[in-house]
This record gives sequence, C-alpha cells and structure tokens, in this order.
Amino acid sequence: MCGLRASEDASVYHLPLDDSRDYAGAAFSLQGTDGPLRGVQPEAEIPRWEFLERHRLLFSTLIPVAGLVLVTANSLIGYDTDHGFRIHHEGWFGQHTTNGGADKASHLTDYYVLSQLYEDVYRMLGHSEKAAILWGWGLAIATGLGNEVSDGFTRHGFSWEDLAMDAAGATVASVVSLTRTRDLVGMRVSHLPGSTYTHDVYSADFKFSGLGQRLGVNLGPLRWLLFSVTYGTKGYRVKPPIEEQRQIGLEIGLNLQTILNDVGVKRSTWWGYGLHLVADNVRFPFTAVGMRYDLNKRKWHGPDTGNYD
Repeated sequence: MCGLRASEDASVYHLPLDDSRDYAGAAFSLQGTDGPLRGVQPEAEIPRWEFLERHRLLFSTLIPVAGLVLVTANSLIGYDTDHGFRIHHEGWFGQHTTNGGADKASHLTDYYVLSQLYEDVYRMLGHSEKAAILWGWGLAIATGLGNEVSDGFTRHGFSWEDLAMDAAGATVASVVSLTRTRDLVGMRVSHLPGSTYTHDVYSADFKFSGLGQRLGVNLGPLRWLLFSVTYGTKGYRVKPPIEEQRQIGLEIGLNLQTILNDVGVKRSTWWGYGLHLVADNVRFPFTAVGMRYDLNKRKWHGPDTGNYD
C-alpha cells in the first residue's frame, strides 16, 4: 500500500487560494460544487519528519504490531484470566444493561478518534491521503478485534456489541476524512477518573468555525463554539446507589481546536499536534452547557454541564 511522497500529496491539505481548478475534486462545500473551498482545513494539518518517511515500510509494519500488542496486554495483564474464552452478550443502550449504554458510546467515540489518529500517523509516514484513510480504518477495526478477543479470556468476555461500535466509530471517521469535513463535524471522548461512566459525557459535534469558513462569513466569537449531541449515564454501578439515568443531550460548548488555532498553536508542529490531540478529541468537564433528556424517567434536566450535575 505504497503512497505518494510528502511533496506529491501536500496539495491535498494545503490548497492554493488563487486557482479554483485545484478544488475541482474537493469534498462537500456549502458554496456549491463549482466554487472553491475557502482557506485550508487546519484540522487536517500534520507535522513532517523526513526520518519517518525514509523508513516508511518499517514503521508501517511496526505500528499495527505495537497496537495489537498493547491492547492484548491491557486485557490479559490487567484482568483475571483464570477461565477460558467466553462471549458476553452485553446489549446496546437499554435501560437494564450494565452501564446503560455509556460503554457503547465510549467505544464509538474512542475508535472514531483512534481511526483518525492512525490516519494521521500514516500520512506522517508519507502515504497518500486515501491510503492513510484506509490504513486508519483497517487498523482501528483490527485493534478493536484484538481487544475483544483478548477480553474473551477475562471476566469481561468477548462482546460483539463493543466490536460493532468500534467498527462504526472507525467507519464514521473514515467517511468524515474522505469527504474532507473534519472542519465541520467530529466526535470527542470523555473518560473521567473512576470505575463507572457516571460522570462521562460523549459528544458528536458540529463546528461553527467550519461553517463560517465555508460560507466566507466572519462569525466572530461564535467560531469558538460547538453544537453537540451528547450521551451519558448516571447511577449505573454507583455505590451508594443513586437514580439511574440515560441522558441524550443538546449543548453548546467551547471549540478548543479553533481556540488553539487562533492563538497560533498549529497541528503542523510536533508540540502543537500533541496539544491538539488532546484538545481536539477530549470533552473536558465544564466546557459546555445544555439540556438533557432522561430516557428512563422521560424528563428533562438542565441547563447543566452534564458531568457532575
């Protein structure tokens, strides 16, 4: 799966503004298919290192091996393995599932982020855009499969439902990359310390900054905001017990990705990419406010931040 050299595919993400012909094959644009996409998408920028590109074959081989070793070790070393392989039918988002579906939302968003991370890494290695997207999608699913197979030898058991959500997250990430809409939509993970999901909120986001850029409109401070659809649960496996809730939310939050870009922290540098890796993909507590509908009691909560309310 050899891709183009960095110099050959750089124009995919850094398109010149003075020649609309370069945009002829561009993805969805609110300006119409005949007009140029305004500006570039900083969400797709990556740092470059000639050493990585020079040893592309070596790293392209080592990365999937390392990923599978890490997820396997996490299961087999971190949990009791004194019993044979078993399959655990966990269910999906039902009220009476173990975590109320928060674990499924976690798998969806985790593997969305992982797929795009793998994609970025393979672009850093010099692979073409499409090859990197395919690598990202395939390796995310392979990692999810490896994780579930190793979980099959622990108390958790192999979960087809978890694997399906892994595949769904990876697929959504690949579609977003193929359509070049990272500037418009995304997902963020939420893993706060603790043994349950009761303080976590997982989000699918719409980015106002991307809309303003595509329309050529200056949105002012609105560019620093996101509109999100969220999912979270309360009370599942919590001691002492509290009321169990499955919350679907609508919220407005801070777009840390755009804020970093506006203060000069770019993904095209190694340190900047590291900061963006966290800020772009993690939903931090108290950075959003919204209303949430409890599917268990059929009532609204909020406005609140969702994490500890």
